[in-house]
Amino acid sequence: MYPVVTGTPPARLPAASRVDKATSHLLQGPDWAVNLEICDTLNADRWQTKDIVKAVKKRLQHKDPKVKFFTLTLLETMMKNCGEYVHFEVVDQHILQEIVKIVQKRHDMQVRDKALLLLDSWQEAFGGPGGKYPQYYWSYIELKRAGVMFPQRPVDAPPIFTPPATHQAYGSPRYPSGSLNERITSDAGTLSFEGLNNIRNATELLYDMVNALNPADRMTVKDEIIADLVNQCRSNQQKLMQFVSSTGDEDLLKQGLELNDRLQSVLTRHDAIASGSPLPVETPIREPQREDPNPEPSTPITHDNKAQVEEDEDDEFAQIARRKNKSVICGDEASSSAGDQPLVPVFFFLEQRRRTARHFI
Repeated sequence: MYPVVTGTPPARLPAASRVDKATSHLLQGPDWAVNLEICDTLNADRWQTKDIVKAVKKRLQHKDPKVKFFTLTLLETMMKNCGEYVHFEVVDQHILQEIVKIVQKRHDMQVRDKALLLLDSWQEAFGGPGGKYPQYYWSYIELKRAGVMFPQRPVDAPPIFTPPATHQAYGSPRYPSGSLNERITSDAGTLSFEGLNNIRNATELLYDMVNALNPADRMTVKDEIIADLVNQCRSNQQKLMQFVSSTGDEDLLKQGLELNDRLQSVLTRHDAIASGSPLPVETPIREPQREDPNPEPSTPITHDNKAQVEEDEDDEFAQIARRKNKSVICGDEASSSAGDQPLVPVFFFLEQRRRTARHFI
């Protein structure tokens, strides 16, 4: 859910004048005092966020490269120190599209490199295509697909996000405003429908890209965009594993298990291409069965047939496990080369969760 400011807005100071002052072409370097003053204003008065971000957008459209560079520096400072209200408005006011235009028009190299470093840092900090704000990733990937080379980030680069001022901000939410990245990734057990949908979108994107590859050419999987997506999907799989082991919502559990199967299938295909192994046979996605309008009354489970039901479940589980083991043997080399954990324990764990879920239904 996007942040919402509640209450009555206080009297506002002119936002554009402060942004103009912080990005003046007369400056010899960034005016950190004014930059931090703007950040303090945003943390104390959320109502001014939209106006200030709009003023930043206007300065990004300035023709002077020096003004653009100082504006990117101000924006970087706001992103680091002001929290979700700024992160949301940067997306909502189409600031990312302006940054992409700066790169595409090949402005001053210092300005261009600054824009590329910011996009790269932000897309990673927000969790890529499965994160809370995937728009940062899409802007990054748009340039990647256009063949833009991103500069290497400094090893000693400071944190992307730092906590804002300690005073209580006007209209701010009750929870502490610490690191956004920590709030996004710290608790995988709180995945919602929206979170699962983001993971599903990243999975389907990787599926489309892997299916378009030539299986006979192992070098195709070394594409940087595909490598980024694979890393993101492996991270998403870990989140799913934690999620299905902790959620009590049966509907979300069912979705999580199905999504994990889909994700594992895509990663297995990728790993098979990377290692030159035979491609696994893709299992078609099963359509949900329609309910019989006149179902026959189910036979109550008694002491006599309970043992037979458990025996049938065990036989079914054994058959599935044998098929899964055969698939794992075919893709063993690929999985080991990617440094993943063995698939068999994961499969047995998920099947156990499925069996547990059936008893609750």
